[in-house]
Amino acid sequence: MPYRLPPLLLSLALLAYSVLGVAAPGEQISLPDLGDESLAVIPPAAERKLGEQFMREARRQLHIVDDPELQEYVQNLGQRLVANSEGSYKDFYFFVIDDPTINAFAVPGGFVGVHTGLILNSESESELASVLAHETAHVTQRHIPRMIAEEKRTTLPAMAALLASILLASAAHGQVGEAGIALTTATMQQRGINFTRSFEEEADRIGMQILARTGFDPRAMPTFFEKLQSANRYNESSLPEYLRTHPVTTNRIADSRNRAEQYPPKPVANSREFQRARAKIRAIAPGNPNEIVAGFRDNIENRRYQDADAEHYGYALALLRAKDLNGARAEMAKLIARDPQLPYYRMAQAEIEMAAGNYAKALSLYADTHRRMPDSVPVTRQYAGALLRTGNATKAYDVLKPVLRQRANDPALQKMMASAAGDSGHRVEAHQAQAEYQYLVGNLPAAIEQLKLASKFAGDDFYVQSSIEARSRAIRDEFALMQGK
Repeated sequence: MPYRLPPLLLSLALLAYSVLGVAAPGEQISLPDLGDESLAVIPPAAERKLGEQFMREARRQLHIVDDPELQEYVQNLGQRLVANSEGSYKDFYFFVIDDPTINAFAVPGGFVGVHTGLILNSESESELASVLAHETAHVTQRHIPRMIAEEKRTTLPAMAALLASILLASAAHGQVGEAGIALTTATMQQRGINFTRSFEEEADRIGMQILARTGFDPRAMPTFFEKLQSANRYNESSLPEYLRTHPVTTNRIADSRNRAEQYPPKPVANSREFQRARAKIRAIAPGNPNEIVAGFRDNIENRRYQDADAEHYGYALALLRAKDLNGARAEMAKLIARDPQLPYYRMAQAEIEMAAGNYAKALSLYADTHRRMPDSVPVTRQYAGALLRTGNATKAYDVLKPVLRQRANDPALQKMMASAAGDSGHRVEAHQAQAEYQYLVGNLPAAIEQLKLASKFAGDDFYVQSSIEARSRAIRDEFALMQGK
């Protein structure tokens, strides 16, 4: 009989962990002996389902940054860390949330959210990597199943409510979440909270091993601890009660410093990708575009930057956003002269020409970049978007199809494919892509309706009809499970 995920456990997809992690050299990363208890409570396949459900809800409720360059950077950085972790589970998905707070969190199944505030406040790439290494350890050590298994000895409903409240308060800054924490913590025994602390300590220890194995500076971790402690000292009164039980203490900082100093000194230069990501976040941040331009200009004039090219890149993007196309064009020309092969410079150049109405030139720039990097999701997304904007649906369809075979869980790609397929006469695929888009953003009834429409246009094609019916049945079953039926 297949495992059916109880509706109560679906709320655990809202679980968020606090940030950071440490460990000492010579210690071996090893998965705990979980026995049958935690595996019986939530098997790995069900863990993944929890994470997928969370992502559908997150796309509806959180401000996820839909920028392919930022997404690719965070995903690549995260995967480098995952590759140096132990355990068989490697299918992680890292994503960026537009939120100025210094935070990151992991949810079941390997889904890790990173706030833009964390990226901007990380003065080195090693600091940012230390947080992601900690979150990776939470997942590889299967802390959620272990927590649930332990809390079966107290009260599972209280635990589920508490875990849901944590994310509501920390990710959405909602008073409802904080009220839920106050109510549910009152029903829980102290050993339940201590058990959660032990997970943080384990993720600290293993996270530093992952960080060091990946080639980052272990000393960045205690440095970042100190930064968090300083920030919390001034904001402690506004922290949710549950988060106050997991402080960045002097002892925790000392422990991480001692562990880090057991590694040989290893200064690590920040990557160009890290510097560009930070500059781009500032360029596209909420606010007055002209003020953002002025901020970049002031930094450049006074040489207040770590990387000149990254600052000029952010400046060019800010100028484009402020509709100063001549200024943006001039900045990008200088950057391209120094590094003509970097695809993000070429794509920014193409976006400037699109904004200026020079569509032929823009499409030529995109096509040239796509020929050199046909498997790049960021390049494909921007090229296909430009093709759709200029009425080239058939070409957009051809560009999207091979990439979608590898990235079927990307809602932006599915949405573009729905438009490209529909406008180029591929009616069945248009409705299938629209169904996948609706599914990925959490609208399962709409996904089922789109598959019904796809079936109408499929005619007597047995293979296509069978495929549509199988997908429709899977979504219907999942929707019924969510409804508790």
